[in-house]
Amino acid sequence: MIESRPGPSLRARLVRRGFVVALRLLRRRSGGLPPPDAPFEQLNAYVQEIRSTTERLLSRIPLARDAEAADLAGSPVEGVVVRTGGGDPIPTDRAGLAEWLAAAPRLVLHLHGGGYFMGSPTTHRGLAAAIGRSSAAPVVLPDYRLVPEHAYPAALDDAEATFRWLVETCGVDPARMAVVGDSAGGGLAAALVVRLRASGSEVPACYVGMSPWLDLACTGESVERLDGTDPWIPGRMLQIPARFYAGERALDDPEVSPLYADLGDFPPTLLYVGGHEVLLDDALRFVERARAAGTDASAGVFPGLWHVFPAFPGLPESRDAIAELGAFVRRHTLAAAPADPLGDRR
Repeated sequence: MIESRPGPSLRARLVRRGFVVALRLLRRRSGGLPPPDAPFEQLNAYVQEIRSTTERLLSRIPLARDAEAADLAGSPVEGVVVRTGGGDPIPTDRAGLAEWLAAAPRLVLHLHGGGYFMGSPTTHRGLAAAIGRSSAAPVVLPDYRLVPEHAYPAALDDAEATFRWLVETCGVDPARMAVVGDSAGGGLAAALVVRLRASGSEVPACYVGMSPWLDLACTGESVERLDGTDPWIPGRMLQIPARFYAGERALDDPEVSPLYADLGDFPPTLLYVGGHEVLLDDALRFVERARAAGTDASAGVFPGLWHVFPAFPGLPESRDAIAELGAFVRRHTLAAAPADPLGDRR
């Protein structure tokens, strides 16, 4: 099912104006958007500047008072785990953390966005806390490797290594786990399911993507139609991180672009996308193909909203999306967590 929501709200329209101004200043300070055919050195310089500036700015945003973040002690991939709601501190030793993760009623594995070239657990702690609060679950954020230093399959290898550590070392039941991602992380989360399924491994109980980048070949009509409308992602620039990430791999390889995978027997899927973003067609086509293959899949389209709008706290649309995301995760992990006293009453 693909559902179009009302909107945008007045608050969203006001936030958008400020967001556009801030992005223009950020890009100007980074030397301006280079042309897609610029030399690698120029493209890399722009990527590094945007990465460091984004990391510096977002790292200043404090976690909510009810949230805590701790390192993933013992994980083969560095990262953090975020939890909300108070209680005893997260264990910091390997054995204690593994036991704590295994005892959680459910768990979210969140793969952060950033075009595969930026973003980190630090930049996405706030979004992870919101997801965890709504899902009533700890959220694991691996610090997977980025381009251009590390092309495919580095990020996917890191995502898989984190998942297998949670399952095989910590003892987390995949039926109690949701895999969630935003932007490139949304595509990476879907690619993780594709790889796990191909290897015959158990897959997470459900998949959620927020503005997921599912087609690095960029064949969606919205890439050109909404270029210039989406304040966050210029459609003409998608081919740069796509080529950096894919390396020698074909852009339509299912592990690079999950849109081209066989989506039969995919776990229950929920996608959110803004009506004004260039990746609109990625979400719509993925849901259509998944449903045609018999998978329980749906998408919420928010008119007038931009890329990864759920990460913007205070918007009515963000609150709605995060609340629905949490209910979806709880519903699909509930059967495996009968000890959760609140269940669907959260």
